[in-house]
Amino acid sequence: MNAMKCFFVTGLGLGLAYSLSAGTNGFVVPSFRGSPNAQFAGWETFTVATDNGVGNLPDLLGSKAIGALIQHEPHAAVLGSGNIYNQDFKSEFEVRYSASGNPSLVVLQVRTAGNELAYDSVKLTYAGGSESADRTELNRVSFGAPGTPGSGAFVASKWEWDVTGKKAGNFSIRFNSADVSVSLDSLTLDVRSVPEPTTWALLLSGMGLLGWTALRRTSP
Repeated sequence: MNAMKCFFVTGLGLGLAYSLSAGTNGFVVPSFRGSPNAQFAGWETFTVATDNGVGNLPDLLGSKAIGALIQHEPHAAVLGSGNIYNQDFKSEFEVRYSASGNPSLVVLQVRTAGNELAYDSVKLTYAGGSESADRTELNRVSFGAPGTPGSGAFVASKWEWDVTGKKAGNFSIRFNSADVSVSLDSLTLDVRSVPEPTTWALLLSGMGLLGWTALRRTSP
């Protein structure tokens, strides 16, 4: 995420251009990313502004999770920067995830520009229920004089859910804008899963075989 992203914000008849390196978005790398039974999906450039039945598939290098980002409010647009922007209406976002495993930990990170999200709207929903999570603010970079047209901030946030034993293999995370003029800049999803029973069996049998081989080598 080292590319320079620029986006164009219009408001009250004024056009204001801002740019910031996406590499400074303030996201963190969970300790389990890249480990067995972990999946990652990242979105840096969006191509679909409203719900077309498919949404935006992950585009960041290393993305392996089966997921899609969908924006449901019909008046949004994709800017030249690849951001999803809604000047006159509140956007309604959804991340959909599907996998055969059993997730135990879900980490969502979102970066916006302009106005901010309704942070209390962020919820993870699966077959057994719906859960909120505490928000952690990771980064904030303000631009423009407060209260003037075109002012706002780049804000990076993180949410984390422990869904161990809840059979949340298929889930969605929904979140909304708190106001108009919110630009969705980037997003990452990390999921750590509990190994399937067959995986545990293979691991245990492999460990047993190694132990038996070592015993044979040390036996007279």
